[in-house]
Formats: sequence, structure tokens, C-alpha cells
Amino acid sequence: MEEKKQLKVVFELFSIFLYVSVFTVGGGIAMVPLLERILVDKKKYLKLEEFMEIYSISQIVPGSLMICMATYIGYKIRRFWGAIFSCMAIIIPPLAIITMIAFFYQSFIEIALIKKLMLGILCGVVGEVGGIIYKMFKRIRFNLVKVLILFFSITLIFIFKVNPIYTVLIAGIMGIFLLRS
Repeated sequence: MEEKKQLKVVFELFSIFLYVSVFTVGGGIAMVPLLERILVDKKKYLKLEEFMEIYSISQIVPGSLMICMATYIGYKIRRFWGAIFSCMAIIIPPLAIITMIAFFYQSFIEIALIKKLMLGILCGVVGEVGGIIYKMFKRIRFNLVKVLILFFSITLIFIFKVNPIYTVLIAGIMGIFLLRS
């Protein structure tokens, strides 16, 4: 009986990640709020702190944000099979869509309506990402040190053109030495 329950959870994880992958536009960062709503608020598989920790870790490890998050969340909830099925579910829709787009790209790209559609989607994605950033900023309890690290990071990236990977590493090291828990 316990094995059936575990299998049900694995397939539920698969369906959650498949749903999120199919119905969000804008890549990994756009999927985060929907995943949070489902996994934290609705299904209660994770606490908000756990979800944000998984999100943070997935941001800094190599690879796609959503593949890392799906694998980590699947593993945390149902170990090996949870990781495998969650990862597969997040990969299948974009792989199918990209394959279809590549196949028909040349014939569709010249259509004015398609060009306008793509620009509209781009604007929507930028707005969505902006909303996600705003929501994350509301959760952070800022103090002077955090604000200084934030502005220092922005300065490194936009003024001194430092690679974002190095900027994240530098900000992380600053956090270790300057912030108290």
C-alpha cells in the first residue's frame, strides 16, 4: 500500500512539473512563482524557506534553473524516482516545442503577425520577470550591508562589465564575511 502512495506522489510530481513546463512562457525564472504556488501553498510538499533555498542553490549550480530545481525538488520529495520523473516532465514540453519551431522556423519567421507575436511575448516575459524580482525583493529584509552588496554587484555588472558569475561569487563571499545570521 505504501508503495502505491509513493508511486502516486512521483506521478503527481511529474504532472505538476509537466503542467508548469507547458503553461509558462519565459523560461525558468517565469516558472518559479507558479511552482511556489503549487508546491508550497497548495500541495504543501515544501515550506517556503525550503523552496527559496532550493531556488537559490539552483541559481548557482551549473545548468538550467528549472532542470536543477525539478531534480532537487523531486529528489527531496521522492528521492531517485522523484528526481527522474520531475526532470523528465520539465524537459519534454520545451524540447517538443523547440523541435517544432526549428522545423517550421524559416516558413513562419517572415510572417508579420508572427514577428508581432514574438515581440508581444518578449514584453510579457520582461514584465513577468520584473514581477518575480519585485516579489523576491519584498521578502528580503534589507539592511545597510545588503543594500551595499546589491549596489556593488550592480556596479560590477553594468559599469565595470564583470562577468555575472564572478559577481555572484564576489557577492556571496561578501555575504559570508559581512552579514550576520
